[in-house]
Amino acid sequence: MNTIPLTLPFSAINKDSLPLVGGKGANLGEMTQAGFPVPPGFCVTTAAFHQFLNACEQQEELYAALDSIVANDVAAARQIGQRVRETLRSVPIPAEVATAVSQAWQQLGREHSYAVRSSATAEDLPGASFAGQQDTYLNVRGEEALLTAVHDCWISLFTDRAILYRIQNGFDHRQVALSVVVQRMITPDVSGILFTADPVSGARHIASIDASYGLGEALVAGLVAADLYKVDRRAWQVIEVNVGEKELAIRPSPDGGVREETIPEPARAARVLSDGQAIILAEIGDRIARHYGRPQDIEWALAKGKFYILQSRPITALYPLPAGMPPEPLRVMFSFAAVQGMLDPLTPLGRDTIKGIFAAAARDTFAYRHVQLDNQQLLFEAGERLWGNMTPLISHPIGRQLTERVLPAIEPAAAQALASFWDDPRLLPQRGWFRFSTFYHVAYGFLPMIGRLLTALRHPEQTRAQIQQMSD
Repeated sequence: MNTIPLTLPFSAINKDSLPLVGGKGANLGEMTQAGFPVPPGFCVTTAAFHQFLNACEQQEELYAALDSIVANDVAAARQIGQRVRETLRSVPIPAEVATAVSQAWQQLGREHSYAVRSSATAEDLPGASFAGQQDTYLNVRGEEALLTAVHDCWISLFTDRAILYRIQNGFDHRQVALSVVVQRMITPDVSGILFTADPVSGARHIASIDASYGLGEALVAGLVAADLYKVDRRAWQVIEVNVGEKELAIRPSPDGGVREETIPEPARAARVLSDGQAIILAEIGDRIARHYGRPQDIEWALAKGKFYILQSRPITALYPLPAGMPPEPLRVMFSFAAVQGMLDPLTPLGRDTIKGIFAAAARDTFAYRHVQLDNQQLLFEAGERLWGNMTPLISHPIGRQLTERVLPAIEPAAAQALASFWDDPRLLPQRGWFRFSTFYHVAYGFLPMIGRLLTALRHPEQTRAQIQQMSD
């Protein structure tokens, strides 16, 4: 008797359910339990997928063939992928699985249409999204069509593109399983993509919304020039609107599947979201991002005035922030390695060594006695590189003048980038910049250096002899 469930409703799923329902399913269950407006649904678990594979007598032979493919060998992936798919198409859905899927579907409502999506266990992860690698079927109606879509989703784990993607990202074919998400279909007036951080500029406080008529598939497939809305979440204001030429929409067909619909001329150039709707959507996205603790790429739909969340995954293209550093207030971070001509990532030992040197200098030279490797605030790690926080320097009157004169000679490109927000009020010197404690630490470090320099100038021969003795 199988103790692992073959289906699970969204209400019984959370982020820890990934091995059973894949990344997409785990995210939908997590958001459902958190109270976000997710259309109801269920997942056909990876236990069902394994039952299906185990019913194939050539399973081990097929995996061995997949293991023989090397990265970027498109011809081999195409040939072996086609063989795997053709073999699996002849394998029926196990009767126990078909019964479980049918029962879950009836409980959710057989009168509805459904979106059936693949959800791999290596999908929608923080480090690799796998988005679009497997198949999706929209407006699925009826039991037979549902079971066919589930079967096809399983087989789509072995498309040429999915096979090569796994190889190139170091995932073992045997370790990646597939769940199937069955979600009640929303017939949207408008849908699109919401990035809770601007994917172009990287600004964490800017929400970027792409929106168009009908189902989001037209936008994802690049069939329309969607509207673009940008919302500044600090003030909750729409700061940019670019209206696209939306010539067509993809709508559900009455008998199942989808159809293309031509948008009439006046509506093509009309806004699909008001400022208020864009702000409401950005606020929902902000709550989702806070729930997950990182910026999100969210699929959404607007139907009869209500927003629905269809999917959420981490934005993998944003450069990471240093651990524990919030996106606000504004900071200017300078790449320590770049000024040294080291553009490649630093090893963990290299990063710790450099941070240790700076911590020792702060502690021993400038009398910051409490500074150690694990609590120093001079250099921060992000993206396997070290970054120095220049904000205190450029928001100090003297440091600002020094930066303006010295930085162009050290790193002209950085100076040019800094110039674009040099006059930002958040970086200008503020009251209270002078502190006696800072003066003490600077004097403690530099006065002995100045004294030794003056001694060397007054007694060069004696100083030369001392240096020679030290070198010997």
